Amino acid sequence: MIARLLLRSCVGVLVLYPALLAAHSWYPRRCCHDEDCLPADSVRRLADGTWELSRGKIVVRVTPTFPIEASPDGKAHFCIFDSGFGLEARCVFLPLGS
Repeated sequence: MIARLLLRSCVGVLVLYPALLAAHSWYPRRCCHDEDCLPADSVRRLADGTWELSRGKIVVRVTPTFPIEASPDGKAHFCIFDSGFGLEARCVFLPLGS
């Protein structure tokens, strides 16, 4: 029983691993260290021009002067780091024309 469960878990990881690698394959190295870039679940432009991006409970805001990059897959993504004051955006990718 335990061996079967372990085998299923390993097969699941092997099936999902290529998809996880592909998701990180295009992020520039300066932005991502294979674990800190995420597709955004939500993107909002606030009244003052600030962009707010979120993924689950992770929320970052970037000012209108923050350098936004074009997203190669047409979806919003952001890369984060812990600044010591909380999570902040290192890079933001938005679809062209956003």
